[in-house]
Amino acid sequence: MNVLLFTHRSDIDGMGEAILSKLAFDNVTYELCETFDINNRILSYIDNNKIYDYDMVYVTDLCPSEEVVEKVISNDKIKGKFKVFDHHKTFYNVYKDKYPFIKIKISNDKGLCCGTSLFYEYLVNEKLLEERNDVAEFVELTRQHDTWEWKNIYNNEKSHELALLFDSIGQEGYIKLIYDKLLNKKESFEYDDFEKMLIENKKKISLETLKNYASKIVIKEINGLKAGIIFIDYQYRSDLAEYLRSINYDVDFIMMMAMDHDSISFRSIKDGINVRKVAESFGGKGHDVAAACPIYGDTKEEIINIILKRRNNNE
Repeated sequence: MNVLLFTHRSDIDGMGEAILSKLAFDNVTYELCETFDINNRILSYIDNNKIYDYDMVYVTDLCPSEEVVEKVISNDKIKGKFKVFDHHKTFYNVYKDKYPFIKIKISNDKGLCCGTSLFYEYLVNEKLLEERNDVAEFVELTRQHDTWEWKNIYNNEKSHELALLFDSIGQEGYIKLIYDKLLNKKESFEYDDFEKMLIENKKKISLETLKNYASKIVIKEINGLKAGIIFIDYQYRSDLAEYLRSINYDVDFIMMMAMDHDSISFRSIKDGINVRKVAESFGGKGHDVAAACPIYGDTKEEIINIILKRRNNNE
């Protein structure tokens, strides 16, 4: 079977589906997408007719717009080959059980869902992938980190270390490493000495980086809430939020502008703060405690112009 996968490029959840697809299928093309470009990426495959080269098309940890969905279901040649697996509340409120090929599930008996856990459940139930202890553990470690249950419920550092490994070696390196690791069919999912070294090095670098970021936060009021605003490298968005919680930093939420990723990430710092609503006011989406919105090209241009204007005024 020839498979096309669209998945989220930003974290280990999106990488998880790419790894599972490689384990399940002989021929896989995966597209690592941003949250806000998934629609254009799917439409590109439809418009150039490449979509017809594939037997199945999966969209995981992301969800297309209603406009794209309508284009899919109006095409008899492709509508039967699309399946979407997502866990974001924004799209759950839009679709619910509206289309049989779109599965958006927020939680189950294990806790909060993630894209990897939903995709794994589907692959196993459809007998497309063998159910194995090491793969199941990898999926659960991914789920715990993506939902932050690793910290809030289980205090499972092993789950967090998976994300540190991803941050150390990047998207393609992570996909290859974990895929090769799971091909060995071990009884459990364990880190080898090289992976442990990468993880420990990343921990040391991260702590110093987070302390530096915390010292540069600017506090402003947004939507009646106390916001901490900072320019940041995208990979540190969740770790900075956790660090600020650990030191009881006095803001309601953190707004992190990642110019390297063309996005703004929002994370709640205090309990009961819904950052999804804040993100939506900026044209974004996401979860109640973690959300994002894009930084569009014209916005980046404005930021650059402001910096250049200030420099010229100081000359």
